[in-house]
Amino acid sequence: MGLLLAEDALVGLRLRRRQVMASVTVMEDEARRRSEVGLGAVDSRSLLRLLYELPVGIPVPLRAFDTYDLRALREAPRGVVDLDEARDVVVRRVAPVARVELVLLHGHVGDEVVGLASQFGPFCARGAVIPEAVPGEDADFDLLLLKARFYGVGVALDGRQGLRWLMKPARFRPQRHSAAQWLLHEQAWRQLGPGRS
Repeated sequence: MGLLLAEDALVGLRLRRRQVMASVTVMEDEARRRSEVGLGAVDSRSLLRLLYELPVGIPVPLRAFDTYDLRALREAPRGVVDLDEARDVVVRRVAPVARVELVLLHGHVGDEVVGLASQFGPFCARGAVIPEAVPGEDADFDLLLLKARFYGVGVALDGRQGLRWLMKPARFRPQRHSAAQWLLHEQAWRQLGPGRS
């Protein structure tokens, strides 16, 4: 069992209506670009779904969009797209600014912490954190480990020496990339904010 992560590598976030500890990678070039244009998180589900279909930095003819999509592009925050009505094109400028690598949910052996953590499967690696004293004392502990292994959820023990893996999470391999993943990462970025360290 090795040390899980340095305490300063984890941040507290609220994602998918759950309080989690997360490891997040920031794309510094996009963070800098957004700062320069005054753009924060882009967490409109419908706008991200539209942007997801556009290439970054390549002009796309406006005639490719219906009235609803054109309105969304015109109303997008500054720095998201460049809309050139004279040339009849739009250019997507925004790119993902952060990526949630790992989420950890705290709970106890009898809780549904493994099931709750598994809900993050489409987005990142995930783990359940339980108190260190539990393993030898709880008859349900073997069942928790079995469920965790089945879902690819890591199990970490929280003790005096910090968080330690009992079972590491499965490596995250996205089945596909989606606007929903991008939304989760933008929601994390909103909470990290420009004042992050």
